[in-house]
Amino acid sequence: MTSKDAIEAKLVGSFPGSFVGAMPVPQFLDFLSEANGRPALPNVYSPLSATLRTLTTNLDLVDTSGCPDPSVVVDGYEFQPTMGLYKRDNARNGVTDMSAMEAWIIKKPSLEQDPFIDPPPNEDFTAPIPCPEEELLPYWDTKRDFYPAFESSNKQSISTRAHMVACANAFFATQFRRFGFSILLCGTWARFVYWDRSGAVVSRRFQYTANFAPLAEFLWRLNHGSAGDRGVDVSVVPVSLPESQDSTVRELLGIGSSDPLYGYIIPIDTALQGPKGAEGRPSSTTHHFYVGPRPAQKLCSLLEQRTRGFHVWDVTQKRVVFFKETWRRDSPGISTESAVYQELHSRRIPNIPTFEHGGDMSALGTKTIAHSFSKAWWCCTPNHKARLPLVQHRIILRDVERNLSTFKTPNEFLIIIKDALTAHQEAYEYLGLLHRNISVENIGVTSEGRGLLMGWECCSLKSHDELLKIQMGNIPFMSGALLGDKTQDKRHVLADDLESFLHVMMYTMAQYLPNTMDIEKKNALLHIYDEEYVIDKRGRAIGGSRKRNCLADPQSHLFQKFTLPPEIATLLPQLCNLFPIRYNWWTYMFELHQDPRFKTPSDLLACHGEMMTLVKRWIPCSEEVPDEDPYGF
Repeated sequence: MTSKDAIEAKLVGSFPGSFVGAMPVPQFLDFLSEANGRPALPNVYSPLSATLRTLTTNLDLVDTSGCPDPSVVVDGYEFQPTMGLYKRDNARNGVTDMSAMEAWIIKKPSLEQDPFIDPPPNEDFTAPIPCPEEELLPYWDTKRDFYPAFESSNKQSISTRAHMVACANAFFATQFRRFGFSILLCGTWARFVYWDRSGAVVSRRFQYTANFAPLAEFLWRLNHGSAGDRGVDVSVVPVSLPESQDSTVRELLGIGSSDPLYGYIIPIDTALQGPKGAEGRPSSTTHHFYVGPRPAQKLCSLLEQRTRGFHVWDVTQKRVVFFKETWRRDSPGISTESAVYQELHSRRIPNIPTFEHGGDMSALGTKTIAHSFSKAWWCCTPNHKARLPLVQHRIILRDVERNLSTFKTPNEFLIIIKDALTAHQEAYEYLGLLHRNISVENIGVTSEGRGLLMGWECCSLKSHDELLKIQMGNIPFMSGALLGDKTQDKRHVLADDLESFLHVMMYTMAQYLPNTMDIEKKNALLHIYDEEYVIDKRGRAIGGSRKRNCLADPQSHLFQKFTLPPEIATLLPQLCNLFPIRYNWWTYMFELHQDPRFKTPSDLLACHGEMMTLVKRWIPCSEEVPDEDPYGF
């Protein structure tokens, strides 16, 4: 088992440069609306839990320190909060249930475990510092550029920061949340933390045993705030169906009889910008309503929790459709996924799911704000790279029956890949679009066994250089070149998407194709796609050495050990042989001296032609998906 120090380093590394601080405490309190009345300051000499309960009469304050929740157990190590705040009388599974918490508290015994270092009070970090050689180089830095560090680097501080990140990851992964709050207590000192998918805002620390008023005010506001004030996504609500429909809908969606159902609001294009009702929800004329399950938990870094998709029931049309939610980057140069689908359909790009409607959920305040404080006068985070804000975006698609991992035969698998590759080729050639997010989840399958290319939220025009320099996509299937530490300013090019198609094929074959390969060798192959990576201070994932090594020398590839159907066994090595030019120095040098009359390896990755030809070669001309598998799949 991996050591706890290594796990903590990985947790901290998944949240790089994303703590923004130190916000003055009075300003932090403005995250929550003022409540009627004033909190009565309790006797601070009473036990802390008893003191806090006098301020949280609408919430249950529960000691969770000795009761782990599976969502906060990382590689066997427990990271549950010290105390949890639950909505009173709300159902929960066990003492610690991150899926039901309204907020949480982490308490450490010593100030030395404080993970942050506050700057001097009232220090303005936007104040310019003139360059000593101003006449030669008229450039002004700011005090922020020279502040040593806000995040403490001692071992105890790293451990506390990892604890905070683990709780935040689980909190957002198990709930419908726009943002959330936590409290950190170190010795006699306290901090408040605001979390959303773009980072975390940390308050200055204050000695709550000497001045309890800020802690009392914060809990008073949290206690009296609405669900929306506390960050709950009010566009998702628990629902129940009429008894005459319940069992049928559950069977169609594959939901157990005791599993909860939820209602999801989906905007009609961008109509959700319209008026809201008395309860803060959109007017019924601006949205559609769908019923579906709670999505499967995706326990990963908060910064990576941006996309989820599943089937839901269309209450109006009485049919099953596909629901997709994304926290998309908000920038004038980035198109919404709903706009991309409309453009793809207008140009008749084939093998694309039918787009029904969708749009941004910004009318409900579903836009991240943590990033926006990185340039505040009090923000001392040095060289903090301001990230783009994220906006919640939802769409409804038709025709998506299942995803690639459910392919029934090798022939069907090749047809699905060929269809997705065709959609990618025509979008690239006729619209100039690079998909940039090829993954198993983004290749859908129709009821007839044909492929659909989905997940266009990361796409960019191939001419948009600035966007192409931003790393986007699903890391396990991202090209080795984009993950390299020497390619930080590398543009995303067609060869990166083609390589992602290959990684999807290799992973799917290893994970889902029945074979007699030794389990250790199979795991060694799959480790290519679960390789650990680090996030640098620019927000880029760095890793992928196994991918680069694999494609630098395809002949030594572990697929040689697989028992594969003949067409797959021949096709995969042929596809792998297209990519050594990207990672093998000898292949690169050979190309430099190649006869210019012939196509070079780089030429073959500059278009879809060669990969498409190889895939089509192994598909029967009829392209019919056989009912029976001749290889006993």
